[in-house]
Amino acid sequence: MEAKELVMSDLLSIDGSFGEGGGQIIRTSVSLAAMTGRAIEVYNVRARRSKPGLQPQHVAAVRAAAAICQAQLTGDSVGSTYFRFEPQCPVVAGNYHFEIGTAGATPLVVQTVLLPLALATGASTVRVTGGTHVPHSPPAEYLEAVYVPALKSVGLDVAFSYESAGFYPRGGGEVNVRVGGSGVIQPLEWRESGTLQEIRAFIVTANLPDHVAKRGAETVERHIKGIKLENRKKTSLGPGAATVIVARGESGLGGFSAIGAKNKPMEQVAEEPALEFLNWKKSGAACDEHLADQLVLPLAFASGPSHWTTAIVTEHLRTVIWVVQQFLDVEARIEENTDGGGMVLMSPHRS
Repeated sequence: MEAKELVMSDLLSIDGSFGEGGGQIIRTSVSLAAMTGRAIEVYNVRARRSKPGLQPQHVAAVRAAAAICQAQLTGDSVGSTYFRFEPQCPVVAGNYHFEIGTAGATPLVVQTVLLPLALATGASTVRVTGGTHVPHSPPAEYLEAVYVPALKSVGLDVAFSYESAGFYPRGGGEVNVRVGGSGVIQPLEWRESGTLQEIRAFIVTANLPDHVAKRGAETVERHIKGIKLENRKKTSLGPGAATVIVARGESGLGGFSAIGAKNKPMEQVAEEPALEFLNWKKSGAACDEHLADQLVLPLAFASGPSHWTTAIVTEHLRTVIWVVQQFLDVEARIEENTDGGGMVLMSPHRS
């Protein structure tokens, strides 16, 4: 994929309040800046949020992306509504450790640097400490069983693991990623999920009585007959619970999750993703709504056109397409259905 311009002195301005207007714009922009060598400034960062500006996990993601391309940073502090990111070299493979220092989402930091490292020359390892199961973020099992397998399906060499969990507010979890490097991304044809090949549920608990996981498993089984259950009792600084349901189709993947919270019974933590899964299954779409937008960035670098379907066309999806098109010469459009779902068509242009 050729960037629109690879002139490092030519500053690209990104409106951080566009579309979804959240952390996704930040992470996608710095990933693309690292991969293309393009210097960027992002303004109006999270301008419409109740807490505008960069939060700790956003700062961690920006600094992680900077570390892999030795970018010069301005404005990379908590609360900042403006920052500049100026890469000084191509992405460098290596062994990296990033610490968020709070229960900020480690999976989101991983997603920020994973693709740049996968396309760099040489293998890398990444260790990130912080939160593994936090609100408004994919839990660790989602990366393990949905995101990473999706990347493998388009030809990337990636492995993911985690030992300790980090729940809000204490964090303290750790995730590890190995990236092969020198990746070549194949186009994706996921127009429908087809027959489901496997459905699994991860019941994740830490520092809670055994009956909590049991109640979660029983709730999932009531909604989804014959599902494979895996009870994960994790080491963690504080108590926490999560349910993650993963489905693999003939062509497609879906992941659905809920995180425990104060005054939220385990039955609800299990029922929410179960119902989301059933709605997705009924739609016949290849991807869940989150994977649909997470595929945009890698497939912008694919060797040919891709098509994939989602049960829900989200503002996140529209926004990430917009960000990618600020950097790269790609044709992308969404063909929407009357039921709220749709198909993404992406065609990288090559010189």
